[in-house]
Amino acid sequence: MNKKLFSRLSAAILCALILYAAAALFAQTPEPAHPKAAYTSLPPQEPETGAIARIIFFSDITCEECQEMKAKILPDLIKKYPGQIACRIYDIGNTANFALLDRFEKKYGRAQNEVPIIFIDGKTRSGFLQEVKPNLEKDIQEAIAKGGSPWAEPAPLEPEVSDTDIVKERLKSLTLMAVIGAGFIDGFNPCAFTTIIFLISYLTLLGKNRKAVLRTGILYTIAVFLTYLALGFGLLTIVSRLVNIRMASKIIYGITGLVTLGVAFFALKDFFKAKRGEFRDMSLKLSEDMQKRIRQSIHDKLKNMGMITGALALGILVAMFELPCTGQVYLPIVTALSNPQIRARAIPYLILYNIIFIAPLVVVFLVAYFGISSQTIGERFKRHVATIKFAMGIFFIALSAVLFYMALH
Repeated sequence: MNKKLFSRLSAAILCALILYAAAALFAQTPEPAHPKAAYTSLPPQEPETGAIARIIFFSDITCEECQEMKAKILPDLIKKYPGQIACRIYDIGNTANFALLDRFEKKYGRAQNEVPIIFIDGKTRSGFLQEVKPNLEKDIQEAIAKGGSPWAEPAPLEPEVSDTDIVKERLKSLTLMAVIGAGFIDGFNPCAFTTIIFLISYLTLLGKNRKAVLRTGILYTIAVFLTYLALGFGLLTIVSRLVNIRMASKIIYGITGLVTLGVAFFALKDFFKAKRGEFRDMSLKLSEDMQKRIRQSIHDKLKNMGMITGALALGILVAMFELPCTGQVYLPIVTALSNPQIRARAIPYLILYNIIFIAPLVVVFLVAYFGISSQTIGERFKRHVATIKFAMGIFFIALSAVLFYMALH
């Protein structure tokens, strides 16, 4: 494959990723103004007569035990007691279903339940190993023995309040502007920016022309984007599973909020240091050892692996090396996106975040392509470090407030 074709293909891949993110974000089927709770039935055709144990089951797509109940435990019980079990399954990833769970908890006087959650014959069972698995069959047998049980009913809606309004009261979800702001701040994070300046400087030292610098930059940027996105997906999956446990979610949001507030303090402290020109003394930066490792990686990968393979490998390595520093913004955002009421848009928001995160990289490589030296770019960036640190501090304070709100509600 010749270099010109490869360069065009790389640019096409980057454009495709941007278009995919835009489509995922803006072309979603909009939620109705007053969405209704939706369920699936097990068995698909609910029995209508006889001694029927009727079960309300609240599940979550990230809960492995919930999937086991749907795939094995409940079907086995339905086979064992044919025509005597009817189950309605509600996924709390749906906004209206989550609000419905809130009403059930109010009706039966039990809050902070852990999925899977079962309502049967006036009883509430929460937590797979704690209550559901040990008691489910016994509860079904008791309901059948007494001639069946009616469907559990939730507490009534308060006057002029919809299911969506309940959720809005419990959680002020992250806005699109918050995700855009976080991606923008992270993209200009000195942790990531200084590496790019060194990379351009090294390419110039190797005698690479402007087209080679741009080609390397495109490949490097794609690798950073995909690696950072994959890391985000992994973090989102882990945190989402943890926050399914209600008490654990409060702890996670609370601790992340405290950490974010601490980072805000150090970001504002760095702001004053940057104003005085004390860049080497700033707290939120890559360690000297990590900077040396990144620079050595740039030297080794581009020299020993060739420009194409080296740029891709370098993007992957640098994204992982920088995560402890750039993660100061990324982790709180991912934690907030793990909330069940935001999770439906978490993936397109995460893609959008990462597109905005790499935008400054694209701009820098384009600027270098048009002839501005890495030294000039570095000097201009240094003039704005204080502003970037101040913006980071203010953003972290706002984000910690959102996380504390989630912990309390």
